[in-house]
Amino acid sequence: VILTDYPGVNLSIAKYVKARTDIPVYYYISPKIWAWKEYRIKNIKRDVDELFSILPFEVPFFEQKHGYPIHYVGNPTAEEVGGFLSGYSPSADALALPSGDVGASSKGIIALLAGSRRQEIKDNLPAMIEAVREFMGDYRVVLAGAPSIPAEYYGSFVSGTGVEVVYDSTYRLLACSTAALVTSGTATLETALFGVPQVVCYETPIPKVMAFLRRHLLKVRYISLVNLIADSEVVMELVADTFSVDNIRRELRRILPGQPAREAMLRGYDEVRRRLGTEKAPDNAARIITGLLGGADGRNKSAKCLESQ
Repeated sequence: VILTDYPGVNLSIAKYVKARTDIPVYYYISPKIWAWKEYRIKNIKRDVDELFSILPFEVPFFEQKHGYPIHYVGNPTAEEVGGFLSGYSPSADALALPSGDVGASSKGIIALLAGSRRQEIKDNLPAMIEAVREFMGDYRVVLAGAPSIPAEYYGSFVSGTGVEVVYDSTYRLLACSTAALVTSGTATLETALFGVPQVVCYETPIPKVMAFLRRHLLKVRYISLVNLIADSEVVMELVADTFSVDNIRRELRRILPGQPAREAMLRGYDEVRRRLGTEKAPDNAARIITGLLGGADGRNKSAKCLESQ
């Protein structure tokens, strides 16, 4: 049985399979118990034969802290971005904006990646827009529209602000951006892999309470994948009680061209790329699983399973 992500369901499946059969259980994209619900390690040790990670910092967490060997197989996002960039042509893949293609303007672009859920957008986008107002004379500000969010919803925030919205073009947007404001999640890693300096902005309800929970309940120092992978503060994280228009504006100014913080961040991105490696994660995981199943232990388990049927 090969389980993929979604621990709430998959750990229950793993428990059922291990309790009733001799079928080996492999888990691809390991549960993020380093952030919360660390107690699940007991279930993983009991019910999962082999664990496959797409985040390099998970290896010391599982192996050194919990004595549970795992496989780091590479990162799909790194592969996807690398594949896009290998075939990217600025002229052929021009970013089409309502006000005209990027090539028609000498202005740089500040990208806004405000999340994919309505509440997330509502919490973050207004402050992002307010923070970039003073830079709009020199930069075009472009928001990456989430496929599930209708244009009318974005319109309630961007109408009359000069902010443009593009759909299905996040990679093309990042490929030609000077800087970005990004909510936490995979988007922070994508932005780093495109070499775009960023400020991570994540507003939360009741910020003081969330700041307390972050300090005392979360098991990690950072929330962005970039910093977690680098194990250092490569990008500034403005979260909960540090999230404000003034702070976003100040940090954005520090990463624009000519600023020392920009160059330092780009050097940090190099370390993130190095740690991620160049393996194709699904192919690598499949190769390891095939090897495990081809061994004597795998054949014996398969034979016993067939006999029991």
